[in-house]
Amino acid sequence: MSTHIAERASTPAHDHASNARQGRGRGGFEELSVGRRTDAILVAAVRQGDLAAFAELYRRHSAVARYVARAEADAGNDPDDVVAEAFSSVLASLVKGGGPRESFPAYLTTAVRRIAHQRNVQGRRRATLGYGSAMDSLVLNDDSTIRAFESTTLMRAFHSLPVRWQAVLWCVEVEGLKPAATARVMELSPNGVSSLLIRAREGLRQAYLQEHVTVAPNDPCIDFSRHLGKFVRNAVRKAARQRVDHHVAVCRRCHAALQDLKETNAGMAGA
Repeated sequence: MSTHIAERASTPAHDHASNARQGRGRGGFEELSVGRRTDAILVAAVRQGDLAAFAELYRRHSAVARYVARAEADAGNDPDDVVAEAFSSVLASLVKGGGPRESFPAYLTTAVRRIAHQRNVQGRRRATLGYGSAMDSLVLNDDSTIRAFESTTLMRAFHSLPVRWQAVLWCVEVEGLKPAATARVMELSPNGVSSLLIRAREGLRQAYLQEHVTVAPNDPCIDFSRHLGKFVRNAVRKAARQRVDHHVAVCRRCHAALQDLKETNAGMAGA
């Protein structure tokens, strides 16, 4: 993001966002040790004042934010300004203890759309995608809808996936980006995106099924029950399959859970 945008910012949130983008947060980009943390952990760290965590969130999600801003903003509105304001808005919410709880991309892209639409209206132009008055009344501090979305079984499964799998699924399935556009966002080739997307979709199916299995830390069946999602999707090796087959033949609880998963899996055909 260009420096002149940060220089025009007049609020502390803008200054913090600029510092995080330019590596002037706690130690800057060079000292970051947050690259492998989940978005949820990073968000929690930002609430504690860790700007390095916010810088990592910016690094992960700024490309998607810019793509959405370019799609939403009218010709007279600078997408970079929209993105800068969106990140500043999210940061301001986080440092006050609000903002997203888990789904940072959902919260961020909603902020981008809201701000782009407000700028379009202020410029007496119609929003590119025509969200209308619904976007005028959207208040991001009241994020009960996003929290409800995050609490679903599907979203719990989504958040259990590797970050790169989450990213490609978000770009393609949620934002509706084409593989070529996703490739630019993720700095991959279109073939690389297609390959990653195949693995991510299958991983999501397995994780979704596994979310239906209750696994307690002291469960004597945990070595078997924690793999039932993969088992139903035929994603375990032959030796592991044989062990699970033997176990469910003698364990009524796991046998019942497996039958339920098979029914759920059958209902996912084509998903």
